[in-house]
Amino acid sequence: MSDNMLFTIFTPAYNRAHTLKRCYDSIVMQSFISLEWIVIDDGSIDNTRDVVKGFIDEGKINIRYFYQDNAGKQAAWNKALQEAKGEFFVGLDSDDALVPNSLIKMNGNLIKIRNSELVLGVRAVAISEKKKCADSDFKVLGNGVASWFDEFASRIFGERIDILKTSEIKKFLYPVGPGIKFIPEVWFYAKTASSGYLFLYETEPVRLFFDEHNHMRLSRSNLRAHAKGHLISRAEMLKVIPISAWARNPIALIKTIVRTLQCIIFCILDSKKK
Repeated sequence: MSDNMLFTIFTPAYNRAHTLKRCYDSIVMQSFISLEWIVIDDGSIDNTRDVVKGFIDEGKINIRYFYQDNAGKQAAWNKALQEAKGEFFVGLDSDDALVPNSLIKMNGNLIKIRNSELVLGVRAVAISEKKKCADSDFKVLGNGVASWFDEFASRIFGERIDILKTSEIKKFLYPVGPGIKFIPEVWFYAKTASSGYLFLYETEPVRLFFDEHNHMRLSRSNLRAHAKGHLISRAEMLKVIPISAWARNPIALIKTIVRTLQCIIFCILDSKKK
């Protein structure tokens, strides 16, 4: 196959062999041949490798499988970006699926943004399999282009999916390293927005999610286990989010300050144990 592909779809997998078939089928059903699917196996101990090999043997789409010792989703993201051949990069979790024919429906939007130096990608809505409706109703009037800071300030949050310019987001690899396996994705949005990048916000659904995003709820144990990564993310938020955005979302400011202080305390306590 040619290296000139429109989409790289990236899926990180950690012991998710039982959900990958749904994810795979939704990609195959896109009827879009100009894509590749990169699966990064993050140290799975189930039969993820065999399941993906079975998909590869079917020969329906271009699939590339990579194994890494358990290093976390953000390290997998960085690896996939370094390997990506597609013009646009789409992250799709192993327990999610693409809405039928959604990628081809995005073609018009991609043509619009291709030559725009400021628009980083399309930020499309995700729909809940249970509720059958969009998880976020944040909308942008006019041409649909806005900064992520505007979304943050709106206090309208929800699941989405991004179709990003591969060449541009390679400039924003997550700063993972020893002892840092997880960095909240808000780091990426704050970092790119502060660099002047915008998104084209799309109301057409592209992603279907099944888990009601319970895994997104921050627990105290999660915060402590990944204190360094949370601190990196929240410090970036405090550094770059404009005062005007915080003024419209003061509760988020309070929570961010509190979480930052908690992370600092956890990091100090953990350092004393060593």
